[in-house]
Amino acid sequence: MSISKNVGKILVGGVAAVALSGVGSAYAGGAGEDLYSVTTGASTWSIEPNSSMALKDTVEDGDAVYSLYDKRYNTGLRLNNSSGVGNTVYTTGDYANYISKVTACVNLNNTPDRCGQDDRPGDGH
Repeated sequence: MSISKNVGKILVGGVAAVALSGVGSAYAGGAGEDLYSVTTGASTWSIEPNSSMALKDTVEDGDAVYSLYDKRYNTGLRLNNSSGVGNTVYTTGDYANYISKVTACVNLNNTPDRCGQDDRPGDGH
């Protein structure tokens, strides 16, 4: 058997293994698009390829910030950051259960919290 036939079999086998493992499906669902949400005092963004996310307090006002976010298999999650201005916190990475929505918010006392716009893959934001 020639070398080129062996290389072809290896490539086909590798593609089949990726397809069966579900790794490629994460990208098909929009996981490759960067997500970002901002409001006065907070910003949150996904870390490529949306396996994790970050949340930063951007204004020295004494208010804690948080991000409401969804993952591929979990919804209604919240990441808190009460570390103060300039500090960033992160979620743990998970390529299969990728970030699918982010919303930056500021925790305001005695008034409704201020939140930025949701960002989801394919929504044009």
